[in-house]
Amino acid sequence: MVRPVALVFAIVFASTITRACDQSDDTDFVRSVEIARKTNRPLLLAFLGTDWSLKSLKLDREVFDQAAFADDSKYNFLLCKIHFYQTQERAPDVLVQNQQLAQKYHVDEFPTVIVLSPQGAELGRVGYIPGGVQKFAAAVNALIFKTRQPAQTD
Repeated sequence: MVRPVALVFAIVFASTITRACDQSDDTDFVRSVEIARKTNRPLLLAFLGTDWSLKSLKLDREVFDQAAFADDSKYNFLLCKIHFYQTQERAPDVLVQNQQLAQKYHVDEFPTVIVLSPQGAELGRVGYIPGGVQKFAAAVNALIFKTRQPAQTD
């Protein structure tokens, strides 16, 4: 029989393991920005209408919840989900954080995924893209690659 203390420890330990895309349900923006800077990886700030937006639900299930999205060898993003629930209670500090972030980044439709550089500069935005992990990641990589190209002069 598993002791309750050992079970709690195992759950807490397992939740602290980081993956390439941080497939967890991390909603701590400050922590995510810090990790992005330290690891020099782009941050995907995903604004999701979690329980009321069909496209948000599809994006979460078809992309973010897939093991392929967390594959270090293919995708090198960090993910921070910013949930906007209609039916689930959230802690007041999380509600304030989410509202402030939505205002700061002028989010007016869901889902909106803002791609931030490791330094916090906005590189671009995407929404729900049909086709799963590969199509979504290709769109994100195109934004990242575009910003790394030297400006061409005519």
